[in-house]
Amino acid sequence: MKVLLLDSAHNLSITDHLMPIVDDGHVIVKIKASALNHRELWIQKGLYPGMTLPCILGADGAGTVVETMDTDQSEWLHRDVIIYPGYDWGKSEDAPSRRFRVLGMPDPGTIAEYLRVPVSHLVLKPPYLTFNEAAAIPVAGLTSWRALVRHGKINHQSKVLITGIGGGVAQAGLSIAKAYGASVYVTSSSQAKIDHAVSHGAEGGVNYREKDWNLQLKSLSGGIDIVLDSSPSPQLDDYFRFLNYGGRVVTYGSTGAPQTTISISKFFLRHIQFIGTAMGSPAEFRELITFMDTHQIRPHIHSVYPFDQALEAIELLKSGKQIGKIVINHE
Repeated sequence: MKVLLLDSAHNLSITDHLMPIVDDGHVIVKIKASALNHRELWIQKGLYPGMTLPCILGADGAGTVVETMDTDQSEWLHRDVIIYPGYDWGKSEDAPSRRFRVLGMPDPGTIAEYLRVPVSHLVLKPPYLTFNEAAAIPVAGLTSWRALVRHGKINHQSKVLITGIGGGVAQAGLSIAKAYGASVYVTSSSQAKIDHAVSHGAEGGVNYREKDWNLQLKSLSGGIDIVLDSSPSPQLDDYFRFLNYGGRVVTYGSTGAPQTTISISKFFLRHIQFIGTAMGSPAEFRELITFMDTHQIRPHIHSVYPFDQALEAIELLKSGKQIGKIVINHE
């Protein structure tokens, strides 16, 4: 079968690979579509913890079950599914176990023709979604769902700030927050991305490169309850200009500022919460897909590449020019 492989010298190529073999508790899924995340770039650069090479990249995937072993799993045969993008979350919903890991390194990933998957990690693909749309959901959708619902405690009265609105998690967060009835505001360095977000339901946005962006946001929103944050400011005190008392900053990345500072007195006197999150549990993934099905939410896809152009898709991801997800169609 064909796979997107990162070898031990960090060279990326589409190459032949042995087919996975089905065993107890697992099925074989023929992948119909996969999608990219910035995680693939960090792995390619060797900047991801626990590097084990070579590896088949990709954490997002959807397809059709083509082989099972156990008779009690035969009901999955020929069913269209979305794949939960991790292993060994553990028993607690509060946080993953130390063994938790995401598909695509060290375990084989989804940018392949076939993938062996635990049957417990399968979710039926809602019929309204195409395979391309279904593949765009897992990592970004689950990360934003856990951030907004579990940690952010979002409701219809919430005012939500989504930073870096061009990314997949940010786009998923916009859709989820709007389905909850919340008011959404965004930041970006690109006016085109802000305008795009407004055309898809955001109340407005500001350019975070402008010195008084936080004051502009306060004037625009009247105060923010939840921040879905991909890139915390080096000076978290900037957030106090617009955060309401009891506000929650939920961060899932550190692309802009690996280190930040904050005035502790303002932090605790205003009952602000700063929460880290990443991905989510299998139970949360099922909740997400049910919620999306109920509200007929479609993920925003920037572009679709055929499998033999996966390397070109990676280059687009590197450019940072996309709005939403980059999908690889395997058919």
